Formats: sequence, C-alpha cells, structure tokens
Amino acid sequence: MSASNRWLAIVGAGIALAVIAGIAVTSFAQGERLYAEGSPERTVQDYLHAVSDRDASKATSYLAPELATRCEQTPRDGITNRSTTSMRATLDRTTYRGDRQAEVQVRLTESYNDSPFSGGNSTYTQVFVLTQVSAGWRFSESPWPLYCPPANTNAR
Repeated sequence: MSASNRWLAIVGAGIALAVIAGIAVTSFAQGERLYAEGSPERTVQDYLHAVSDRDASKATSYLAPELATRCEQTPRDGITNRSTTSMRATLDRTTYRGDRQAEVQVRLTESYNDSPFSGGNSTYTQVFVLTQVSAGWRFSESPWPLYCPPANTNAR
C-alpha cells in the first residue's frame, strides 16, 4: 500500500469515527431528563411514569396522606384502563407558594393508536399541586387522570 493510500485510509477512518461519535452523542442527548430527586418536578415525573405504566398502586403512593385517605374508595380506571395512548410530558414551569407548596405546570401530549394514519393526538396543559410532607413532595389535589371527589364539607 502506498503512502498516499495509507493517508487516505487514515483520513477516511477518522471521518467515520467522527460520524459514529456524532450519532452516539445525538442519540444520548435526546433521552429523558431526570429531575432532581426530592423535587416537585421529580415527583410529577415519577407519577407520570406510573400512569404511563398503568401502575395505580405506585401512582397513588405519591398522594399526600389526607388526599390518599379521601381517595381510598375511588376507582383507578383513569390509570389502569388507559387504552393504547402514549404520553409525552414537557415541564413548562414550577411555581412555589411558600416553603411547602408547589404548582408544577406540564404540557401533556397524548397520541392515540399506533398507526401513523389512523391515530391522532391532543396537547393540553395540566397543573399539578403538591405539598411537601415528611415523605417528600406529594399531590395535595387530585392529579390527572385520577379524580377523587372533594371532601364532603356539608357533613353534620
């Protein structure tokens, strides 16, 4: 092999390695961002993972104690019977209300059906209200898609 052919092979190998490295970096950069452990954003993220996995037990473990008690008898159909939708969530903002309250605003996009031509999607904004308790940040209001009726304030 002549010196010019060796030089060409080395340059070609270098370009190939650069392309492969670029593809690898791009692939890893598009992964999901994990929010800080113990933050309200991470609680919402973990909850939405449980909803996506249709795991009602795990999803309801993120409820504040008072809400969990109120929701004990509530059906979990909104979590367990989610059909063939896929979900993408994007954090819009977090607003703190004092030291122990936070509102996490998320943009949710649900895609229906696996077929590229017969499916559809919808995007909407959801605000999750959390309170910091001894176990960490927990939902203090019914989080989508779980609905728990309000406490009966007319009890005698």
